[in-house]
Amino acid sequence: MANAKLEWTPQGGTRQSYTLPVNFTWDYQELWQDETDRQRALNGTLRSYAQGLKQRWVLKFQYISTAQKEQLAAIKQAQTDIDFFRQAGGTKTFTGAWTSDLNFKEVAPGLWSGSIVLEEV
Repeated sequence: MANAKLEWTPQGGTRQSYTLPVNFTWDYQELWQDETDRQRALNGTLRSYAQGLKQRWVLKFQYISTAQKEQLAAIKQAQTDIDFFRQAGGTKTFTGAWTSDLNFKEVAPGLWSGSIVLEEV
C-alpha cells in the first residue's frame, strides 16, 4: 500500500494534513447502517446515512516512532471528522470518524503499536 493521508480541521483552526508513512496494515469492511445511526438537524429534520453500507477502515500500526504516535494522538484529540485518502496523492476515499480509543502501547523503548478505526459518517 502506498502512503495514505489524513486531513482534518480542528475546531476553530485551519485545515491540516498528515501523510502516513508506509508502516501500517489495513483491513476494510462494509457495514450495514445501524438503524439508531440517525440524528436530528438543527431544523428538526432527520439526518440519516443515504446508502445501505458504510465503509470501515482499521489501520494497524506496529513499531512506530514516538513522534508518529504523538501526531496520531493529536489527530484523535481534535475530535473532528477525518478525510481519509488511501493514496496520498489521490482522491478522497471517504470522510470518517475515529471511533476507537487511543490504544497505542509502548512495545519497546520509543516504539509503539496500536490501531485506528475509521467509520464513514
